[in-house]
Amino acid sequence: MNVMQDLDLSTIKLLLVDDEAHCTKLMEAFLKQAGFSRITMTNDPRQAVQLYREVKPDLIALDMRMPHMDGMEVMRQLRQVIPAEDYVPILIVTGELDAPTKHKALAEGANDFLNKPVDATEVVLRIKNQLQTRRLHQQVRMHNEHLEAQVRLRTKVVEQTQLDLLNRLVLVSEYRHDATGAHAWRVGRVAMLLAELKGLPPDQADLIKKTAPLHDVGKIGVRDAISMKEGVYEPAEFEAMKAHTKLGSKILADSRSPLLMMAREIALTHHERWDGKGYHKLKDVQTPLSGRIVALADSFDVMTHACSYKTPLTLSQAREEIARHAGTQFDPELSGLFLKLIDRDGETLLADVTGTPFFG
Repeated sequence: MNVMQDLDLSTIKLLLVDDEAHCTKLMEAFLKQAGFSRITMTNDPRQAVQLYREVKPDLIALDMRMPHMDGMEVMRQLRQVIPAEDYVPILIVTGELDAPTKHKALAEGANDFLNKPVDATEVVLRIKNQLQTRRLHQQVRMHNEHLEAQVRLRTKVVEQTQLDLLNRLVLVSEYRHDATGAHAWRVGRVAMLLAELKGLPPDQADLIKKTAPLHDVGKIGVRDAISMKEGVYEPAEFEAMKAHTKLGSKILADSRSPLLMMAREIALTHHERWDGKGYHKLKDVQTPLSGRIVALADSFDVMTHACSYKTPLTLSQAREEIARHAGTQFDPELSGLFLKLIDRDGETLLADVTGTPFFG
């Protein structure tokens, strides 16, 4: 198969830049005779960049020695506007083809050379060769884009599967206490809002939103007599209850998935305190930011929602509690932000989340 015949010359756009009008006219005649029809020419190199923007040529034929701006400078300016992923060949047409000139032109982005006076056959063949290279480059790029799209699709399927599994794990961990998982989802939403107010990037705030509901997953491994006890724990019972953070960490361990890594971090550290008197005695910033955020979100939700052994606090009472424990139980900076969050979105923080909004 003759690859040259595969080119549809009627669709090819060429840009010719040469200060000598007779040179551009001669090149145009050669190219039209060969079947090219979409040819743009200029005798002023200062117009090259603007014409590139307007025409979006498939190839540029460029003289080297020109007034106002030489070929080297034109190439430098063109390479600033030609997209890096696009292969637009530049063919240098010049009477000077000494080695230093060639080396310099190649360094600036030239792809091929033609010596003046040009030969009709050579002009057409060199241009077709470069156009064929451009077409192959485009085919490779399209193939790579297709592969990347396939990878993105498969990655999305994997991530969705992970989210579905985490969703089920949340429901299992909360089933004995709250079959709807409402507490877990509310903690996720509140943690996300606090993360956003803290200034975390959207992807990190979203990750916290999706993983915070797993903060109590370790309760699966705590005996019902303890995890469902109403009232004050005996010291031994409290030690057994505290183990749910380590159990949750163990359940979520040994994964490189960002979702599971963040979920593990939160499960292990959401009962730490700023003053170091939490479950594992981590103090201030020794506790990861995700754990400090979820500690606030979890405590607020427990404060403001009823259970069998206590009545809920009002928003204003919960606000006072958080302010009172800022710098001891809670991160003082996050506490200040949380107070602003209560003032801004108080009723939203209390509202139930229906379904499984963070895992769809």
